[in-house]
Formats: sequence, C-alpha cells, structure tokens
Amino acid sequence: MNKNWGNTALVAYSLLPKIVNELNFGVKTRINSTFQSRHLKLGIGTEQLIGEILDLTEEKRKIVNLRFVVQQALDAISDTDRRLLEDRIVNKKTYQNIADELKISLRTVFRRIACAEEAYAFALRRAGYTEDWFRREYGEDKYISPIYNRIMNDKYFVAKNL
Repeated sequence: MNKNWGNTALVAYSLLPKIVNELNFGVKTRINSTFQSRHLKLGIGTEQLIGEILDLTEEKRKIVNLRFVVQQALDAISDTDRRLLEDRIVNKKTYQNIADELKISLRTVFRRIACAEEAYAFALRRAGYTEDWFRREYGEDKYISPIYNRIMNDKYFVAKNL
C-alpha cells in the first residue's frame, strides 16, 4: 500500500460532506421529477430514471464505505499520528501552523507526518484495504479518482491545493 491511496482516502474523507450533499441532491431531483411525470416530458424514460437513482445510490454506498475505512484506519493509529494527519490533510493546516501549535521545529513536523502517513497506510493494509482494493473500488470513481490522479501527478502534494 503506497501513501498515495492513503492520502487520497484522507483527502476524500475531508470532502465527504460535499460529495454526499451532491449525491443526495441528484437523487432528490430525480425522485422529484417523477411527480407529474416531468422526466417523461424531458424525454427520459422511467427505466433510465430508476437506473440513474440506483447508480447514485451505489455511488453513495461507496462514499459511506470510504468514510468507514478511513475512520477505522485512523482509530488504529496513535492519537498523535491521527491528530497530525487530521490537522494536515483534513483540516488543511500548514506545516508551519502545526509546528507553531506543537512548539516543535518544522523539520520535525515533516518527519512526524511522514511517520504518521506510514502508520496510517499500515493500518489500512492490516485491515485488508490494499492498493488493489482501492483501485478496484475507487479507481474509476468520478469523485475519488480525480483526487488520486492529482496526488499522483503532483510531485509536491499539498492537501490545501485540493
């Protein structure tokens, strides 16, 4: 398990409320279009509409599962490591802000976050969430795969840029 899928999962974890709201909106608008058969007036068949609702529901299942996976891995690492990762990736704090809060050197923050990422990746592997599992489950996901691609293509990954 490399750190890229682990970081992808953490970044996605920080964006889950936005993603879920978007999915909920998509389902709600499709359900609302069934009243007075508006979807038929727009040239969308009932079977197609039901298919879209099912696709959105499956997408939401995957997103909720990702939340569980990340939380399980975060719970398996030390409180210090969890706080560092949450501060850096989820709360989008700068390395300098973290160093100032903890009253440690900037270089120490870099080292500790690197160790925390390794512990987190190990926790994911230990729970059975391997690189292949992430690729199968989220490699083609329209919300998660762009995050992964950006992390892979950015040699200086900064969560705040996402």
